[in-house]
Amino acid sequence: MELENPAVPVNHEAMLAVIRRRRWYLWGLILLYLPVTMTILRLTESVKVTGAFFGIWVVLLCVAMALYACCKCPGCGKTFHMKNSTLSFSRKCRHCGLDISGGGDGRG
Repeated sequence: MELENPAVPVNHEAMLAVIRRRRWYLWGLILLYLPVTMTILRLTESVKVTGAFFGIWVVLLCVAMALYACCKCPGCGKTFHMKNSTLSFSRKCRHCGLDISGGGDGRG
């Protein structure tokens, strides 16, 4: 059973895998924030410790968001999720329409 999409060149698939992984990191940070914060608050009963966790989380979120925003599209070479100054959570390149799964036209 072949996992790669034959319509997508191998180097494109590797770059798309990086984009998908960065998306998972970003969404994971966002979704885990509230449960982890509540758990830390219950375990430590300290606002200072919870505040420190929040500070660390914000730094990690900024790094993840920057990496997410700066991903280059393998189809056109432009930023995958950004066009001008707007950030998108779309599954397609904002410039050429290449889908994150490897489908789409991929023409610049």
